[in-house]
Amino acid sequence: MRLYFSWVLFFYGVLIAPVLLISWCFSEPFFLSLLWRSLMLGLGLFIVLLMLGLIAHRSHRFSSGYHYFLLVMFWFGASLLSACFFMLYPLDLSWVDAFFAGVSGLTTTGTEVFKDLTLLPKSLLFYRMWLQFLGGLGIILMAVTAFSSGGFEVLRGVKFDLPGPVVSYSEKKPKMSDMAQYLWLIYAGSTLLCVLSMKSLGLDWFESVCESFSVLSTGGYGLYNEGVAHYQSQGVKVLMMLFMLFSSVNFLLHYQFFILREAGGYLRNYEFRGYLMQLSMVTVIVFFTFYYVRDVGAGVDGFFMVVSLLSSSGFAVTDIQAWPSFLPHLMIWIGLIGGCAGSTSGGVKMIRLQFCCQEVFRACRLMIHPRVVLSDPAVSVGMSGSSVDSQIVIMRGFIMAFLAYFILSIFVLTGLGLTFQNAFFSICACLSNTGLILTLPQGAVGLSDAVKLWLSLTMLFGRIEILAFLVMFSPQYWMEG
Repeated sequence: MRLYFSWVLFFYGVLIAPVLLISWCFSEPFFLSLLWRSLMLGLGLFIVLLMLGLIAHRSHRFSSGYHYFLLVMFWFGASLLSACFFMLYPLDLSWVDAFFAGVSGLTTTGTEVFKDLTLLPKSLLFYRMWLQFLGGLGIILMAVTAFSSGGFEVLRGVKFDLPGPVVSYSEKKPKMSDMAQYLWLIYAGSTLLCVLSMKSLGLDWFESVCESFSVLSTGGYGLYNEGVAHYQSQGVKVLMMLFMLFSSVNFLLHYQFFILREAGGYLRNYEFRGYLMQLSMVTVIVFFTFYYVRDVGAGVDGFFMVVSLLSSSGFAVTDIQAWPSFLPHLMIWIGLIGGCAGSTSGGVKMIRLQFCCQEVFRACRLMIHPRVVLSDPAVSVGMSGSSVDSQIVIMRGFIMAFLAYFILSIFVLTGLGLTFQNAFFSICACLSNTGLILTLPQGAVGLSDAVKLWLSLTMLFGRIEILAFLVMFSPQYWMEG
């Protein structure tokens, strides 16, 4: 129990220390006030954790078997902490807006709640990007990395903290506890490389660091109201596309390539090949449609938007609503699919889409040949091992839960006053953690508090993946935990 509480205090320190440093470096006039309030918040957090520790010690009801409970509580707790730090700034910011901004950052959704970013101090701009970086690979994975020698036993929950069906395709079958540190090393190393590359393209150090945090986490927050378009640099756009694609690929494949030296892992991976195929197909469709309507406005910006939505980053360099024909809705659709499992991307994930396609093909073949013996759908998409049957059940359950929550959210948001169109695209943006709401270019600005709270919950559902929440409603889980 003490280890879990130590992790909470560790997370709080990691969360605020760089922000306070930035505030001091830029000589912000409210630095001393921010420092004092941060210390008081930390003291209050320590007292709360101390009281919870005494209650848990006396009740003896809490055990390390509640992996998914810990996963959900850590994410909710981290979101509340993130919101509290927003409230420490001398801004006219409501609690609901602070909570929405914290969740949007930590889940790497990037839906904006601030109307004018030029009014925000440098340290707060940095804080938003820093939140996305911390949430990119998952806060539980960071805990395993930081406390790997201390017996931090939430490894079952880690598989839900890395979105999608997390399966190692290496023949060496490494354990998650062994990979955690290397995954964060790859993540941090690629971020550093992005920072240096951004600096070489003319950005200052502050812009390079902040933009790199947002790009590698596929978050979508920006430093300027114009977003990436502010830099007016094709080189910056190309560089961001490369790193967005890198982060939207399964990090276990990066681990295979950089750590295990298995160079053929990418090409042998069924999901990765499908991801590249989808990227190619959507790009061809976009450019062909622009050519068909005699519009040459796609160019680099068109390809940038395809990569941005497919990786669920949500960066915008052009108004896709002005795109011809069905292209705006196609962009939202690919954002809903998202990147690969085990990446920093949101969405349903490519491997689940491939699984659904295999299920349809199997159903059609059975209708034609009722007695035919078909291969397992999970094996068809590249999964293997003793856990295949359970992975099939989990994937089917996820898809049904995802659709059910999507429909429920439409009813809730329309009941709260949104039009069907706004409700639909808001759910697409938040449940997929893409953040780009097609019909609301200013994000969540102007929405009611009730809508923002529901969308905050939706972003958490999309990031942690909804099954982890539903597990906690099972009496059997609590009886066996």
